[in-house]
Amino acid sequence: MRQQFCSVWPATLAGMLVFAAIPQCGRAQPPAAEPGAAPGAPLAQALPSDPGAVVRQLLEAMASNDPAQIRALFAANASQAYGSGPAKSGEAFFRWLDSDIIERGGRVNDPQVVVTGNDVVVTGQYNSRGYTSRADFLFRVEDGRIVSWRMRY
Repeated sequence: MRQQFCSVWPATLAGMLVFAAIPQCGRAQPPAAEPGAAPGAPLAQALPSDPGAVVRQLLEAMASNDPAQIRALFAANASQAYGSGPAKSGEAFFRWLDSDIIERGGRVNDPQVVVTGNDVVVTGQYNSRGYTSRADFLFRVEDGRIVSWRMRY
C-alpha cells in the first residue's frame, strides 16, 4: 500500500537543504546522518551536484514512485509551469508535485537527457495514471537541487 503524504518539511543538515516527507500530516523528523555520526555530519546519501545526475535521479525516483526521493531533489522554492504560463512555486509547487506527479505515478519512459550548463532537457513519453503525452521538460538545477520544471508542449 502506498503511503500518503500531505506536506514536506524543509530543514538544513550539514549545510544542505533537505526535505522530510510528513506522512499522514504527522510530525516528521529531519533525515539523519549515519548512525553514530557526529552532529552536522553529511547525510549518508548526499545528492549529486551535476545537473544531469540530479535530473537522472529524479527520473529514477519517478520510475520507482519514491515520494521522499522525488521531493528531496527539489529546492524549497522550486517552481513549475506549463508552456509559457505562470509558474507556481514553494508550497503550491509541492502540492502540484504530490497531486500531479507522485499520486498519479508520473514517469518518463525512454527518457533522453541533454545537459547544457545548469539546464537539463528531458524528452520521451510521459505516463501517469490516466494520462499519456510526449515529454519535453526543461529543468534548471542549482546547487544540487532542481529549482524549476517547465513543461514545454
